[in-house]
Amino acid sequence: MKKTFFFWVVFLWCSVFVHANELRPDGLIFSDYPGSTVLVIDKSACRLMVYKFQESWKMHRVFPCTTGKVNGDKFREGDLKTPIGIYWLNQAWAGWELAQYYGNGANVYGTGAFEVSYPNYFDQVIERKNGDGIWIHGTVKGDPIPTRGCISISNYNFLELTRSVELGATPVIIEEKVTFSPSAVIAQEQQFLMGTIESWKRAWESNDVDNYLSFYSSNFLTEKWNFNSWQAHKKSVSNQNKRRRILLNDLSVLMSKNIYHVRFVQTYTSSSINDVGLKHLFLVKEADGLKIISENWTPLNQLSPSPAFQYAYKESQQNSM
Repeated sequence: MKKTFFFWVVFLWCSVFVHANELRPDGLIFSDYPGSTVLVIDKSACRLMVYKFQESWKMHRVFPCTTGKVNGDKFREGDLKTPIGIYWLNQAWAGWELAQYYGNGANVYGTGAFEVSYPNYFDQVIERKNGDGIWIHGTVKGDPIPTRGCISISNYNFLELTRSVELGATPVIIEEKVTFSPSAVIAQEQQFLMGTIESWKRAWESNDVDNYLSFYSSNFLTEKWNFNSWQAHKKSVSNQNKRRRILLNDLSVLMSKNIYHVRFVQTYTSSSINDVGLKHLFLVKEADGLKIISENWTPLNQLSPSPAFQYAYKESQQNSM
């Protein structure tokens, strides 16, 4: 079910401050809808933490894990490193299905695998990273083993994880070392970020082009635009699309490496264009406030695990969110 942008207000004021002294990962800024799940991976501590939100964020489960054989952030294919950043789980396969594709080499993936969305848009456009095939998967042995960049957990824990994961809706925060802060501190940051997003949306809806563009960094970059070309483009099209209305649903704000990853379902209606898609905004703190350094929009697609995965984990999936 869609969760509207303003739904966060109820939980911000009614529940966050009740649990102000509770600690949670610094990167877990906002996804405060009942039943939300976020995976947090601490490479240095070799643990995968499952956080769930009801009235507040609670660590639901902790699984031992292994990551890449080489420490540090992944930048290149074959560097044996696990990436650091914000990702989403977009596909799932059963172990025997992988064996059909990869033969005996698939034994290292154990009972199944979730695909991590590396490299994400920011990785590709801003950080110029490459490579692919980063998964959260089981293991051929009882305990997880060092990988070529994936995250490995035991087969039993992988089964447990399938009960919490929803493809396309479960984010993954991967850090070299996870740091924690009181919920009250993160709540202040959350208010500031939410206020910025709301002001950006209102400027866009009201066709206040100069105000709208003030939310963008001079270093703004996408696959198609830099700041100057983006500015010219927005001024050119501003008079073509009248009576704009923009709705933001299923919003989340996560942070890694001082980059805020904002994701939401965007419903855009105007006199000439109507569409629904998944929008990503990437923001950084600059001297004059939060600025959008990149953004990306894609059509909204329904994601589902492979038929083999659904069959293998049918009972588990029925018990999930």
